[in-house]
Amino acid sequence: MQQTIPPFVILGCGYVGTRLAQSLLADGAQVRVCARRTTLLEPLHAQGAQVHYLEASRSHQFGPAMLGLDQPIVVYSIPGVIGMPQGEAVRRAASAALRVHARAFIYLGSSAVYGRSEGNSNSDWVDEDSSTAPSDPEAATRLADEAAVASIAQSGLRTVVLRLAAIYGPALASHLPARGVRQRIRSGQYRLFDGGRYYFSRIFIDDLVRVIRASADHALSSGSVLSTYVVGDDHPCPQLEYVTWLSDHMKLPVPPSVDSHLVGAGQVIRGRRLNNARLKRELKLALSYPTYREGEAQIDACEQTGSLPPLRLRDAAASTPQGGPQGTSTPPALPPLPTAQSGADLGETLGGTALGCQLLRLSTGERCDLTGPGMILAGYVSVSRRGQIEGAGPRTLIPSGASVFNIGPDAAELLLFSSKS
Repeated sequence: MQQTIPPFVILGCGYVGTRLAQSLLADGAQVRVCARRTTLLEPLHAQGAQVHYLEASRSHQFGPAMLGLDQPIVVYSIPGVIGMPQGEAVRRAASAALRVHARAFIYLGSSAVYGRSEGNSNSDWVDEDSSTAPSDPEAATRLADEAAVASIAQSGLRTVVLRLAAIYGPALASHLPARGVRQRIRSGQYRLFDGGRYYFSRIFIDDLVRVIRASADHALSSGSVLSTYVVGDDHPCPQLEYVTWLSDHMKLPVPPSVDSHLVGAGQVIRGRRLNNARLKRELKLALSYPTYREGEAQIDACEQTGSLPPLRLRDAAASTPQGGPQGTSTPPALPPLPTAQSGADLGETLGGTALGCQLLRLSTGERCDLTGPGMILAGYVSVSRRGQIEGAGPRTLIPSGASVFNIGPDAAELLLFSSKS
């Protein structure tokens, strides 16, 4: 991970975009989130994100969404736009990214490009070089998007195409409930197809965020203008294996099986046994949730505590993430400072002479204009300077003249240096 994170623009901020934004904000990055329903983005705005209205079906809306940022990384996460030719929306977005001199453009696609699964056991491994299915309607739509991205890449814009497996994870907000199989098993809506013999791949949301951010770093450091990766975990498996394990785990009956030839058009089977070897090799990435067991354990923990752990990755690049629910790397905590009144000099607090460094504690919702530079010791704040707003966490340096607002549930602690120090 780079020492300084470039600004990010997230076009289409649903489940994936929200978790990506949360991760970037936790690391102190400048983030702009764009969507039609901007009211749903208020929690991200409270954490320091810039919110921008975007209607992808309208001409010339992508350019303004990216203006004012210094060579951003643009992430495209917009579902199909009704009423537009195939590939047109993503072509406009990538063209706008090229015009603002974006550092990279990342398209979140789908492994649906490989077509349907019915009629075979689909046990063969699929990778980036496997044949796609342009005659399949959904695959054709995604392939048109990929072709649009590739055409803009020829102009020099560094681009990444991610062919995603099914995404699962815990609830992120009231309007973003948990995603995955467990919710449908609970509701009684889930079915096995043909006895559950088809292979399916999946990716846990936090690992997907790691992939997106690692692919951005790789795009900036490599000489390639277009990289394509299939994105799934290390253990694609038959549907029956996963569902039997999960049903037993939740102490619920295994869902019934249906004949795949009798299901509706909305339930076309597109399971695949995705091979993520290139992804891990080129991005130098190890998944923290390599199988469904680790991912479901993390969802258990989120449901039990009712909270979503922060996903800080800034210091994770120095060491490879380890597997399991505790694989999220976070910066080591700073040693606690002695209890002191806000505004007290650090040297005097420690029993010595004055050092020109003051402790500053901000309660939730409290704001302060800094007269000198500072550093965050604990908590998460929103930093406003020269019209730009970004979130910041522990170990982040704050420039003189910035306005700091505590957005966290607990008190934030900063070390404020004298403007003469």
